[in-house]
Amino acid sequence: MSSKIVIDGVFFQIGRSGIARVWTKLLQHWVNTGFASEVVVLDRNRTCVRVDGVRYRDVPPFGYDNLDEDRRMVQALCNDEQADLFISSYYTFPVSTPSAMLIYDMIPEALGWDLTQPMWRQKQEAMQYGQYFSAISENSARDLRKHLNRPDLKVEIAYTGTDFVPATPAAIDSFKTRHGIDHPYFLISGTRGGYKNVALFFKAFETLGDARARYSIVCTGGGQIEPEFAAQAGPADVKVVILDDNDMQAAYSGAVSLVYPSLYEGFGLPVLEAMACDCPVITSDSSSIPEVGGDVPLYVHMDGRAVTQLAEHLITIQDPQVRRTMIEAGRVQARKFRWDTMGDIMQRFLSDAANDCKAKKVAKAHAACRLCGSPTHAIFNKQVLHRFDVQYSQCDHCGAVQTEKPYWLAEAYVPENEMFDTGQVTRSLINAGVLNTLLPLCGMDNKTRIVDYGCGSGLFVRSMRDIGWDAWGYDRYSQPRLALGFQTPTFSGFDVVNLCEVVEHFDEPKAAFDAIFETNPKVVVIQTGIANQVAADWDYLTAEHGQHIFFMSPKTLNWLCQTYQRVAINVIGFQVLVTPEIAVKLIDPATGAVRAEHQQAFNNVLVGLWQGMFAKPYFHAGQDNQLLKDKANAV
Repeated sequence: MSSKIVIDGVFFQIGRSGIARVWTKLLQHWVNTGFASEVVVLDRNRTCVRVDGVRYRDVPPFGYDNLDEDRRMVQALCNDEQADLFISSYYTFPVSTPSAMLIYDMIPEALGWDLTQPMWRQKQEAMQYGQYFSAISENSARDLRKHLNRPDLKVEIAYTGTDFVPATPAAIDSFKTRHGIDHPYFLISGTRGGYKNVALFFKAFETLGDARARYSIVCTGGGQIEPEFAAQAGPADVKVVILDDNDMQAAYSGAVSLVYPSLYEGFGLPVLEAMACDCPVITSDSSSIPEVGGDVPLYVHMDGRAVTQLAEHLITIQDPQVRRTMIEAGRVQARKFRWDTMGDIMQRFLSDAANDCKAKKVAKAHAACRLCGSPTHAIFNKQVLHRFDVQYSQCDHCGAVQTEKPYWLAEAYVPENEMFDTGQVTRSLINAGVLNTLLPLCGMDNKTRIVDYGCGSGLFVRSMRDIGWDAWGYDRYSQPRLALGFQTPTFSGFDVVNLCEVVEHFDEPKAAFDAIFETNPKVVVIQTGIANQVAADWDYLTAEHGQHIFFMSPKTLNWLCQTYQRVAINVIGFQVLVTPEIAVKLIDPATGAVRAEHQQAFNNVLVGLWQGMFAKPYFHAGQDNQLLKDKANAV
């Protein structure tokens, strides 16, 4: 099934290191397989390597000074291309088009770097937004799951490849001559600071003493050798060079060994390149490196013996038999990592993700209302949990507004999201005040059984019990820590069902309402956001935590009344659904509104609540305490 995938080639604007090589090789492979016809590459300021057979679109350069504007620009291009999927070469992302990610490493996260820096902050946002993930090593995938706190996250592993091959003797001689290398040399690849841990090599090399004069050290990271490293190298000849690919292959091929004691790698490309060039490797057993090296390198364990162990390896690796064995095994290991294999894996990964996105679009377009089963029509899309592109629809029959089938709920109901319940104290107290005033007007007394459906912390239950009402809490997901001992495993057998900030959480509202009204309560109290016209900027959507997924309109309220034979009364923002016999007590037949003699009471619900609490302070709480003791003694 053909798809359209937009690729942001932004990394080519940033540099031409290994990531640029990865994307160049992928594009070249996709031209050969025909997959290139399904992609378009955004070329930032004409910085991309152009591959014949790939379509490019010129776009402005990227900058960290206006990320929101860049996202809107990327989204506009995705819209113009009718993209099914987006993937960036380096952490950019659109506004609503589903996004895939290729994770190169988790170095900033694993090593505790400052993630508020613009580049890493953008990476965090991109990972939160992303819906489909691949990584260049199992270790990077594990660290991704750990960092996102998503242990079950599916991550496709696509190891990188290499084109490096052993250099000819003539190329090796030429390399040594041009750089003035007269002795056997150890090769250091990349930067020499931080997690690359090059300091460990120089400490180990220093222990060779006078024998150091027999060696050279070739460092490929550029710059000037650090004074402390020069001192530890002693009489050894240290060369600091910057090499192109041809000279890099010669450097590997002519070295005694690549010494690469890195503390963390997303993949460990120098280890692979060295083995491909018949260069024995001394490296650490950290992070992803053993995935690349297998059983071939001499590994250094990062413990108290690391310096001694590395020094021993510097001698061992010069043994002719050891070298022959390592070189032969390295050739076999290196052949396991191929660009065409990575290209095939990434092609399948992106195709599957794009097809999944298209299938979801079709499902959204034909979705039936989860309340009445009638057709719905899409009204807008909104980003949920900062990464899921979610369609919101409205029912043509009952008027209910709802998200598409909420596949993200496992992530929405994490403990951290309780911080968004900022109004629960005020809401619970007002809720208790309303019922304390309403129920006597309905002819109910303190023998009336009340269940708080989705009771959360139990504050409403505790407040109602403290003023003498027989209130209980029902919640499938949490324990009412403020009303422990007064939770119920069922909501049947109650006269009053309280639904305060609950309906908007219903993933299957028809089943939920059927179950509630099947118990035949006399009063059902609903507090939820009610709106005729729902727009994407309605604050009640609360897409940042993703728990609100179903919304009522006045038309929805009428549908509930007709379906379950109830009468609706609006009491200071609460929708009260009552049986017809109770409605007679509350509603003035001449006006259809709450009787005038009741209205003043509803205007002072909190006064009534405070009076109830302080009329007999602690009396009802004391009764409950004795009740709990009696229950415990009976057990």
